[in-house]
Amino acid sequence: MTAGHDAVRRLLGAYVLGGLDDTDQHTVDAHLSTCAECRTEVGRLAAVPELLQRLPEGPGAPLEPPSRAGLDAFLRRARPRRLPILALSAACLILAIVVGILALRPTTAPAPPLAAPSPAVSVSAGTEVQFIAAAGSGLSGRALLTPRQWGVSVSLELAGLSGDGPFMMKVLDRGGQAEQAACWGRTQSAQARVTGASSIQLADVDSIQIADHDGKTLGSARLR
Repeated sequence: MTAGHDAVRRLLGAYVLGGLDDTDQHTVDAHLSTCAECRTEVGRLAAVPELLQRLPEGPGAPLEPPSRAGLDAFLRRARPRRLPILALSAACLILAIVVGILALRPTTAPAPPLAAPSPAVSVSAGTEVQFIAAAGSGLSGRALLTPRQWGVSVSLELAGLSGDGPFMMKVLDRGGQAEQAACWGRTQSAQARVTGASSIQLADVDSIQIADHDGKTLGSARLR
């Protein structure tokens, strides 16, 4: 593991939250194109932005996306120079658990309705596809695939997720090879908004599949 790898790894949290400047964004994109370990870490962090969006709002202004300065200040407090790697990992895990518990508290705002199924369409710089439920599954939703230098990012909006999870998103290429792009747990509403990542280029993606913890396919969305 190199010093450059460690430096990029420390930026992944801010990368997922959209808190990097253009220089650091390009640095992380370039690193992800060659580092499977960091792509896996991005997949693990993919649900954090959605969890943060679901935190209950107070009586004041709505929650704003974190600024780069705020993220840097948090990282300085969370990573004192002599903090051992295992201790840092434990602290990050505790933070993730706390955010998850707060995010899953019930809210009064209803979830936005899902669009009716339609063929794959181009949306801005990405491609949107609709899921078709597997037999016996109530899954519905859509996926937005956005090309990246290192592969593709996939943003999901799902409903009808039955079971306790964890649920998995897989990206399949045209040759039938699959990569796990994200993994998340059950929500009280059986809905989820998750962003994952795969090294498969958008032009080579055949379909997106959602599976339960037993590997049973709940639904799929094909690009062709």
